[in-house]
Amino acid sequence: MSVTREGHVEEVHVLLPAGVRAPESLSVIVALHGRGEAVRGPQRGALGWLDDYHLEAAFAALSRGRVRASDAASMASEAQLTAMTRALRAHPFRDVAVVMPYTPDLIEETPGSAAMEAYSSWIVAEMLPAVRTSLPALRADASHTAIDGVSLGGMLALDVGLRHPEIFASVGGIQPAVRGRVEAYGALATDATRCLRLASSDRDPFLRVTRELSSAWRARHVRHELVEYQGPHGYAFNRGPGSIELLRFHHGCFSRAA
Repeated sequence: MSVTREGHVEEVHVLLPAGVRAPESLSVIVALHGRGEAVRGPQRGALGWLDDYHLEAAFAALSRGRVRASDAASMASEAQLTAMTRALRAHPFRDVAVVMPYTPDLIEETPGSAAMEAYSSWIVAEMLPAVRTSLPALRADASHTAIDGVSLGGMLALDVGLRHPEIFASVGGIQPAVRGRVEAYGALATDATRCLRLASSDRDPFLRVTRELSSAWRARHVRHELVEYQGPHGYAFNRGPGSIELLRFHHGCFSRAA
């Protein structure tokens, strides 16, 4: 579907499960892509989660009810795979829609800058309402609305989500580009965000700062998860643990809120 941003029409892609049952039946994950897609421009970049990160394959894996080693590109431990499968048995994966807008290249912006604030306002006040108007099956309550992203998108998801706990009860960052932003986002998080997660991997260049951000939240007694996989920073990770983690964590939060 098309949504206007700063006078330009941009495509927002939505991945829906089969067999939508009724109006306002689907929980919503807003998924922001990385910088590699941002530099391609809005038309190609907005397809990052679908074309480059193979989100539909992750969707199929969770819908199957069992996450295999191959689904996570052999970058998840046996303990992680077992925990995912156990959680899916308790709460089968269903009734989740993923909303994928274009993520602009704001990597040089500082938290709270005018450009960051403009993008945040667009997500909250324009993009999400427009998508929900077009797709009435999407729920509008915060307890069933999440935002997450990878790398650049992970940083932006934290910025938008932590500033708007009234919109997003579930917020995450996957290999988030938070270098130079630990102090800002460390202070921004509160337990007003009901579910909060950071994810990284052993060869992620942002692993150290991701751990630092987790430590800052622990020092402030902010409840959250820090999940670490194996693997590099890039497409191989995004096509395995990245897409799986996007769905796994927030579906668990939605299930507990039901």
